[in-house]
Amino acid sequence: MNTFLEKEISELKDTHLYRRLKTLKKIDGVRAVFEGREVLLFCGNDYLGLSRDPRVIDAAVTTAQTHGVGSGAARLISGSTDWHARLEEEIARFKGTAAALLYSSGYLANLGILTALAGKGDVIVMDKLCHASAIDAARLSQATVRVFPHKNYRRCDEILQRNKGARTILVSDSVFSMDGDVADLEELVRLKGKHDGLLVIDDAHGIGVLGSRGRGAAEDSNLTSRIDVTMGTLSKSIGCLGGFAAGSAAMIDYLINFSRPFIFDTSLPPLLCAAASRALELVDQEPEIRMRLWKNIHKVHAGLKKAGYSLAPASSPIIPIVVGGEESALALAEALLREGILVPAVRYPTVPKGKARLRLTVSAAHQDRDIEYVIKALFRVKKHFFSDKIDPLNPFVEETVQ
Repeated sequence: MNTFLEKEISELKDTHLYRRLKTLKKIDGVRAVFEGREVLLFCGNDYLGLSRDPRVIDAAVTTAQTHGVGSGAARLISGSTDWHARLEEEIARFKGTAAALLYSSGYLANLGILTALAGKGDVIVMDKLCHASAIDAARLSQATVRVFPHKNYRRCDEILQRNKGARTILVSDSVFSMDGDVADLEELVRLKGKHDGLLVIDDAHGIGVLGSRGRGAAEDSNLTSRIDVTMGTLSKSIGCLGGFAAGSAAMIDYLINFSRPFIFDTSLPPLLCAAASRALELVDQEPEIRMRLWKNIHKVHAGLKKAGYSLAPASSPIIPIVVGGEESALALAEALLREGILVPAVRYPTVPKGKARLRLTVSAAHQDRDIEYVIKALFRVKKHFFSDKIDPLNPFVEETVQ
């Protein structure tokens, strides 16, 4: 067995797909110590900087003193506390749905939703660039899985039409985690209605970021009530840990009784529920945090354009620097690390082969000097990795999808 394992690892190294853990110390918002030196982080998902907010930390510490550090059981046994119930009520209010249900992670939320709703004889139709958790969930559901090219809704319509008569579940991210672009929710809602299917939206990267009040991608278009299930996380803009499903009271009641990753998983520690509850309050009460995030996003975009990079419109905190080859992406990441900036290379299977990239992310916690520094660093390394004919930050300038 060891011989087999070593051979597989060796092949990864030969193709520049080998991964190793990066251990950080003294993490303070967008800064950390890595291998003995301070580095600037432009790679995390703590978009609003709430994971380090003293008020969120205080909520966790206070609750740990009354509820301990673990829940001790699954929700249907003895792991459902007042904090779980309170947070679910707050999520439902925040998302504008009748009810919500907590999971221990966003990955488990996607797994729990799709495996409960779909099975043999059903058809899941999903965007090619949906998150890996949704793809894994679709496969595990035993439903027939059909994938349409990224945001090609004409092709999606054709697939749905061909599968008329079957129970269909249409699945898409709201903000795509590796490209940073946003789905057309109005078109997805239209297709769902046209073909009488269910619509599941993964809003993990939209919550706290999109919408006039940070409610997510569906807020300003008033589409929330027409989405059957919205999945979200508490580990990104909310700065904590956990996932959730939000929908009708009947939908949540169904998931409580049929969603195995909910039924058989130990529940979130109450201290994390208290922290997430406080963070949601801050999103509500202090819109200036989200405004600061978007101010930083636009600063990065403007600076990189001035530095010669071509960018798609700013639609999220995610800015992909598409390099192409795995070796080149690793080299670019190392070049930035020498500049004191940590942005790891993202390679296959996270992204397709030949689309390796650096996934630059922006936080409200970044200061002006941080943004100026990363722009100057990317300007310095640009000439070594990109020709004038390449649009390194524009993943949408690709081959035409057939």
